[in-house]
Amino acid sequence: MKNYIKNIFMGLAATAVFGCDPKLIDEDPLGLTEQSLFNQDVNYRAALASAYAALYDYYHYGNLSFTSGSNQWAHSTWLLPGDDLTETNGNRRAVELFDDSLNPNNEQMERVWGASYKMIARANVIIDHVRNDDLTTVRGADEIRLMEGEALFLRAYAHWILFNVFGRAVVIEDRFAPGDDMNKPLSEPAVVLDQVIADLEAALPILPDTWASEFSGRATKNSARGLMAKALVFRANHFGSMSDHSAALQVYNEITAQLVPNFVHNFSAYHENNQESLFEIQADNPNLNNLALYNDGAWRGVENMSIYRGFMMQPGTPGWANAGATTRFLLTDKIKNNFGNDPRLMVFINPDDGEEGRIFQKYWLGNVDVADEATGAGVVDVRGGGGSVNNERVLRMADLVLIAAEAYLKTNQPQLAIEELNKIRARTREWAIEYGLSDGTGLEDYDLAVTDEDMIMEWIMNERFVELAGEGQRWWDLKRWHVAGDIDLSGWDGSDEHFSTELSSPVEFDVSTNLLFPIPQVEIDRNRAIMQNNPGY
Repeated sequence: MKNYIKNIFMGLAATAVFGCDPKLIDEDPLGLTEQSLFNQDVNYRAALASAYAALYDYYHYGNLSFTSGSNQWAHSTWLLPGDDLTETNGNRRAVELFDDSLNPNNEQMERVWGASYKMIARANVIIDHVRNDDLTTVRGADEIRLMEGEALFLRAYAHWILFNVFGRAVVIEDRFAPGDDMNKPLSEPAVVLDQVIADLEAALPILPDTWASEFSGRATKNSARGLMAKALVFRANHFGSMSDHSAALQVYNEITAQLVPNFVHNFSAYHENNQESLFEIQADNPNLNNLALYNDGAWRGVENMSIYRGFMMQPGTPGWANAGATTRFLLTDKIKNNFGNDPRLMVFINPDDGEEGRIFQKYWLGNVDVADEATGAGVVDVRGGGGSVNNERVLRMADLVLIAAEAYLKTNQPQLAIEELNKIRARTREWAIEYGLSDGTGLEDYDLAVTDEDMIMEWIMNERFVELAGEGQRWWDLKRWHVAGDIDLSGWDGSDEHFSTELSSPVEFDVSTNLLFPIPQVEIDRNRAIMQNNPGY
């Protein structure tokens, strides 16, 4: 899939460079128009690739000043606000300290918003064509019909990001036509999340179980099931719809993925799209592209398909001299002091990293030989700016196992909840013992006889803390648990009991404001139907 998308992008870029002559503006087009483009599977596939391409905007660095100023790196918007990671320099203090730089003019917010709506708009084009085109004589019609499911999944994922970052968003279910009023009001968070679930319900019967190997990485039924199960539990947390826990379990039990024995294979470039994977961003070589520039432009199309990982690189590793940022993301003292001996953290740590063994090198493993199968080590190509060829795992089965544990607990099935937890414990223990990372002490199964809901919920929270550390899950977990009453974020500060920041400036978190991030002011200025920002901004 990644090679196919890359080839499509190169073709689009060539068209952009060589296809523009103002003298021909009134002539009949010699090349493809939208009306003539959609005539065979390869062209539908090219249009679909443009919707997938919007995913890369979340993971592209795009910081015009390496150390300060313009900051377009969207991924850090959900990496840093939790209590698992902290950064050394405070380049993104808005999303770690919640200070006055977290405001409607923050460029990270603009990137998240813009990338999401780019994906929605492109997905809507595919949905419109598949639903309305006469496919009876079109080559590859069977595959084209499946593309509607992919586009629905991508549209759901974009609304999922918008829900978790902003809460309120403009829900867009149809493509805009010439003359349409593009001023649309914000929908409340519940409506945004309902749209996510509705799109996934529509996608599920359309999507295939698997794709042929050359299309590995395209959305499947398991992709939709995984995101839907999470969305249902999130809806139960945020809005008290407790029946959603049961619905989530029904979806979960239809997932056919399974945990892989070697934990590290989930972050290795040698083991992408494995049996545990539900959906991944298909990364490619950064080549000589400058990750500090924007990820697209009128003269070159989409520029870069790598995943920025400069934040986890240690001094002296390949690409360090041009890692794209001087800051590094560290494990917080909170997680290290409480769970630092867990092999799921230890395996990504190098004591000689220059930061007292705290640079969290998940996906990078700079301290391990890339050919070392003892841990299943991965590889990152950092040929300029910290860009990685290693896929980003967006949804994996371990996340869903823990989501299911939570749903079982909330439906008064504590033993089943613990059984799900013990699947994670067993995988961790057996992997760690096999490769000499632990003797299994501290990784024993949880007691199936325990029925105390608070204790089991604490186990679930701790397992998610460690298993998913550094994967951008923690902040969204903390928010939903707060709203559900499982924890209380009121008064959280930068201490090791709370957000555990490395930065010297104080955390200014206000629970009445900062659970939602500000809607970009530029979008409010463009859209006359948006009357006000999120509360407190």
